[in-house]
This record gives sequence, C-alpha cells and structure tokens, in this order.
Amino acid sequence: MKPSASALFMRVVAILFAAYALLWATAPFTAINLPARLILDVSDWPLDRLSQPLDRNTMWIVSIAAGLLGAIAVLFWRVVAPAIEAGNKAIMRSTLYAILVWYVIDGIGSVASGVVSNLVFNTVYLVLVIAPLILTKYGREGSV
Repeated sequence: MKPSASALFMRVVAILFAAYALLWATAPFTAINLPARLILDVSDWPLDRLSQPLDRNTMWIVSIAAGLLGAIAVLFWRVVAPAIEAGNKAIMRSTLYAILVWYVIDGIGSVASGVVSNLVFNTVYLVLVIAPLILTKYGREGSV
C-alpha cells in the first residue's frame, strides 16, 4: 500500500473507533444506552441480555473504556496517520507494539472471564490497525 493509502486507511479506522467510542459512551445514560447494551451483548455472544439494564460498575467501566477508545481514535488520526505518511518508523513500530499489548491483555482477560467471542471481535480490530502499519510500501528513501 502507498503511504497515502495507508494513512487514509488509518484515518478510516480512527473514525470507526471514534464512532464505537461514542456509542459505548451512552452506557451511563439509561434512557439512551441501547447502543452500549447492544455492543456489550454482541461482544458476549449470543444476544441474550439486550433488555437487561446495565449495573453501576458496568456503566462506569464502559465509560472509562469509551474515553480511552476515543483518545486512541484521536491518536490514530493526528499522530499515527501522519507518521505513516512521513515514514516515521518509530511511531509506527510503537503503535504496533501498543496494539499488540492491548490485544494480549484484553484477549487473556476475555478468555479468562469466559467471553471468548470478544477475542474474535478484537482480532478484527487488530487486523484493521496493523494492516496500514505493516503493508505500507515506501520508496528507497523511506523504506521500512
């Protein structure tokens, strides 16, 4: 992939993450938290708890996660995508390491808590993030 295409791909991923964060951020607002309940229920397949209200701890932890995911979306857009365009291998490598750390910790926690289906969804997100990092092809000057 050309650097410009990879950077665009990363910006699309950033938009997806930001949208997901906004939907997840509805968790503490009982009147409008259907999107958050749907995300949680789909992540813990099968759909069987959509009509159940979220408890206080779930609303709290999901709000924290939504904020972190929103921040990651901004980093992808404002730091990582420009780094891809510029051929900044240090930022690209650090992003790869960071997403792998997230994947391992989240995956182990998901499996240990019996929510293996979340690991499947996380694998999709992992591929979306690492694709523009590892598939970017530079000319001689910025070769990886």
